[in-house]
Amino acid sequence: MQRPSPVVRLPGFTVLGVLGAGALIVAAAAIPGPAGAAESDGVLFSSDVAPILMRHCVGCHRPGEIAPMSLLTYREARPWARSIRRVVLSGEMPPWFASPEHGVWANDARLSKEEMETIVAWVDGGARAGDPALMPEPPQFRDGWQVGEPDYVIELPPVTVPANGPDLVPNPLVRLDIPERRWLRAVEFLPGDRTVNHHQVAFMGGFGGLGSGKEQERQDDRPGGEAGGVGLEILGIWAVGASPTVFPDGAGRWVNPGTMLVINQHYHPNGDSERTDRTRIGLYFGEGLLEVEVEAILASRMDFTIPAGATNHRIEARHELSADSRIVSYFPHMHLRGKAMSFTAVYPDGSREILLEVPEYDFDWQLFYYPEAPTLLPAGSVVEVVAHYDNSAANPVNPDPNRDVGFGFQSTDEMMVGIFELIEVDPGEAAEPAATGGE
Repeated sequence: MQRPSPVVRLPGFTVLGVLGAGALIVAAAAIPGPAGAAESDGVLFSSDVAPILMRHCVGCHRPGEIAPMSLLTYREARPWARSIRRVVLSGEMPPWFASPEHGVWANDARLSKEEMETIVAWVDGGARAGDPALMPEPPQFRDGWQVGEPDYVIELPPVTVPANGPDLVPNPLVRLDIPERRWLRAVEFLPGDRTVNHHQVAFMGGFGGLGSGKEQERQDDRPGGEAGGVGLEILGIWAVGASPTVFPDGAGRWVNPGTMLVINQHYHPNGDSERTDRTRIGLYFGEGLLEVEVEAILASRMDFTIPAGATNHRIEARHELSADSRIVSYFPHMHLRGKAMSFTAVYPDGSREILLEVPEYDFDWQLFYYPEAPTLLPAGSVVEVVAHYDNSAANPVNPDPNRDVGFGFQSTDEMMVGIFELIEVDPGEAAEPAATGGE
C-alpha cells in the first residue's frame, strides 16, 4: 500500500507526495479519521477502514496500477483482509524504510498506531462491511502529467523489453534544444510501462566520471579521491516510489542551450510478455529571477569489490560541503545485495549526527526521504554515506553468493549511490549544528 499523499510543503522546499503509481490526487472528498474500536457496532469497512485505505493505499491499489489488487471497494478488499492485517503489522506496507530513531519526514508513509489498530480490529472482528452510505468518495487521480503540461518535453527512444532475459540498461544521449539559458521549477518523468521500468536518471554534462560544472570541481578537489565518486550533475530521477520534483517559488536548477543529458535507464523483464516502454521527461521553466539554486550531490563509489559470501561488507563515500547548506532530500540506491545505508553529518568540531538511516534496504522500492525540517550544515561539514551489503547465501534475493561483485548497471551487479539535494544558505546561518547525536 503506497501512500498517495498530496503536495508536501517543507521549510524552503516543496515536493509532490510519494505516488508510486504515478498519479496525483488533485481533489478528494473530506475523509474522516478512523473511528476505532470504540464504536458500539465494532469496526467496519465503510466508516473506519476505507478512509485509511483511501489515504494510504489506493494510489497503487486500484485498477490499472502497479499493485496486484484493488482496495477501492469492500468487495475488492474483503478477500485480502488477513493479508492486509499481516503486512500492516509487519510494517511491509505501506513501504517505508527510514529508521524512526533519526529524523522526522514530511513524506513518512507509515500508518499511525491508531490506524494499525483499526485495521487489526476490523479483521479480528470478522471484516464486516458496514453501511455503504458511509463509504468515503475515492480520491480523484490525474492521468498523465502530474505537474501539468510541460514547457519542454524530452522524448526518449522506445525500448522493447523481452519477456525473459537479463536487464536492459540503455543510456541514450539527449541534447536540449532551447534558445536561451533557463531555470527549472520542476522536473517530471512519465514512464510508458511501469511493469518493466525500474528507474530513469537524467545526468547533465557527463557520465561514467565525465562530469562538469560545480560537481566536477568538487570531485577534482577532494584530497586523495576520498569519496571515490563520479563527477555528475543529476537533473532528475524516477523510480518506483519516487514522484516529480517541484521546487518552491524562486528555487530551481539551471539548464543551458545545447546541454547534453545522459539518461541512465534500467529495465527488467516481467517474465510474462514482451513490453515496450517509451519514457518522456517534462521540464517546467521558472519565470523571473532564480533566487535559490538546488543542487543534487552524488556521493558514490565505483571502485569496490564485495567478496563472495560476505554478510556485512561496508563501503563508504564522503562529500565535504564548501558552503553553509540546507539538505532537503536523500535518495539511497543499491542493488539486490544492498542491506543498509546511512547518511551522517560530521561537523567541523568532530561531532556527528545521523541524518538518515535505512536499516533494511529494499531494492524494489526506490524512495526519496524529505526531512520535515531540512538540516542546516556549516561549511566544512562532511556528509558520510555508509552502505552495507549481504553477498551471502543468507540473502534470499542474492542472485549468486559464490561470486565477487563490483560496480555495474545490471541488477546482478552492484551500486553504491547516496544522493542528497541541498540549498546553499547565507553564511553563518548554519554556523552551529541544530542537534548532534552519537552513533
